[in-house]
Amino acid sequence: MKTPGIFKKLQRRFQLKLLENARPEALLALGEKKMLRAFRKSGNSSPALRKILQSHRIDPESVTSPEAFSALDFTLSKENTFNEFSLDELCRPGVLDKLSSVLTSSGHSGNFAFGLSSWRQTEKIPDLIDLALESAFQIDRKKSLLVNCLPMGVRFPSNTVTQAEVSVREDMALALIGKFSPYYDQLIIVCDPLFLKLLMDAAQGWSIDWGKIHKNLIIGEESFGENFRNYVGRQLHIDPDDPATGIIGSSMGVGELGLNLCFETPETIALRRLINRTLALKSKLFGCHSDADPLPMLFAYNPLAFHLETCDRGPDGYGALLVSILEDDCPIPLFRYRTGDEARLLNGDDIRTAFQAQGMTCPALPKLPLLCVRGRDRDRLDDSGLHMGAVKDALYQDMGFADRITGAFRIEKDKPAQIHIQLRPGIRPDAVSLSGIFSGDHLLFSTGEIRLWDYDQFPYGKTIDYERKFRYLA
Repeated sequence: MKTPGIFKKLQRRFQLKLLENARPEALLALGEKKMLRAFRKSGNSSPALRKILQSHRIDPESVTSPEAFSALDFTLSKENTFNEFSLDELCRPGVLDKLSSVLTSSGHSGNFAFGLSSWRQTEKIPDLIDLALESAFQIDRKKSLLVNCLPMGVRFPSNTVTQAEVSVREDMALALIGKFSPYYDQLIIVCDPLFLKLLMDAAQGWSIDWGKIHKNLIIGEESFGENFRNYVGRQLHIDPDDPATGIIGSSMGVGELGLNLCFETPETIALRRLINRTLALKSKLFGCHSDADPLPMLFAYNPLAFHLETCDRGPDGYGALLVSILEDDCPIPLFRYRTGDEARLLNGDDIRTAFQAQGMTCPALPKLPLLCVRGRDRDRLDDSGLHMGAVKDALYQDMGFADRITGAFRIEKDKPAQIHIQLRPGIRPDAVSLSGIFSGDHLLFSTGEIRLWDYDQFPYGKTIDYERKFRYLA
């Protein structure tokens, strides 16, 4: 284990004290200066980027303000970068001779992109991961076991925590947790929501006493709502409103940009849960005007590592999320890169004003800038506007019903839309009551539009391939 003194040195090395002590507005201003410097150098950074900028008649040297940068008429995406150019055109000169690792994107969109790391970058990764874990879970004082249940070779190299990489094998994860947890102060479980449901269900046959284990969760790959967080908390004996009992948090990564692009903190979790309980705040701050709208994830991010903006914004303030990498040594320079997500930037003044308008005291805000991410536009039904994120969380409104499902469902775009829900093994559809499901605040489907399926008969995969992102919308 690293000593606290080592962590203090690492904090200075990676400017962590600056992130902790500066105001979000000051950090954003510093990040904008860093972004402009990086972009002005971009003309010589890679053949592909140079060709794209030339095709748009953009001279990077002429971009001297954040406003001018945001007004540029180009964006990058998988289609016009990874699908269009070879690797040697995408990379900075000489990078391909110095690669340490390659990470692929999920391919969920039908296209693949790649995140490359040089040996120089790889040397930093364990320290950066340890700093993030220390900030969230105090790993300098607590002997920690990290159980990595993410697919596709996603790794978290560390010089401090014990790591167990089990991928999407719930039996391996539970066997390990049962044997090793007594020898550690805490577990840190990393997984996606659908696999977490499988892990919790399977644990019932392994005599795992979650109440005796101090654990935290980092949930990635998919968004989730507060009903799901409440359900996980009940299953694992964690109070989502009391971080001392454990943290159920989320991290958002994009393979070609970075595994920790943005993340939840105890402050963002508390703020999101409070806003979720107040309809006026949900509408004003999150743009949730009906039950068809998903509760967006509320993330913090490091503006000294990434410059975030949105484009093509609608009346609700949401637009396409664009990310620019600010590090000079990233192998593939990417500016204004479309992640495919709908997002909205939030600032502290807007949050404080909204709370004051409701006569409420604004809680402590994070010291980092904030971002709302509500998922992808293609996850919404064209006719009704119903978003899959809203449906996912509605399934966990009734915990008794949630106990009986795997979490997998598929919606067909027939008129009216029909939802197909997979039940857990051994549970028959005629034994499950639909009363209260999608009712009250979640009147999304009528009883006639809900089809429950035996686990073995679910037509969209008897067993879910947890190596791939599940498709909820046909």
